Amino acid sequence: MNKFLKFLLGTFVALLLSFVFGCILFRLFTGMNPLQEMVIFSMSSVASKAFSLGSIPNIALFYFFLNRENYFSARGVIFSFIIIGFYIILG
Repeated sequence: MNKFLKFLLGTFVALLLSFVFGCILFRLFTGMNPLQEMVIFSMSSVASKAFSLGSIPNIALFYFFLNRENYFSARGVIFSFIIIGFYIILG
């Protein structure tokens, strides 16, 4: 696997992990189903908080990739933090 695909793998897995944990936290905070009618994207004040807390498990994913010596995948996890940060700031 080349370097760019490893980078994309790390980015995609980290964004997916943040989305899943963000949806779980959104459900806990609001009591609404986040995937029903895509309500999670319409309530940006709660969604940005849920996604910022949902990105915490990415730290474990980052260290997992570092221990496996997948440095380009670890860079993808860092890039996903940047993408989530832009979503929080602009959302």
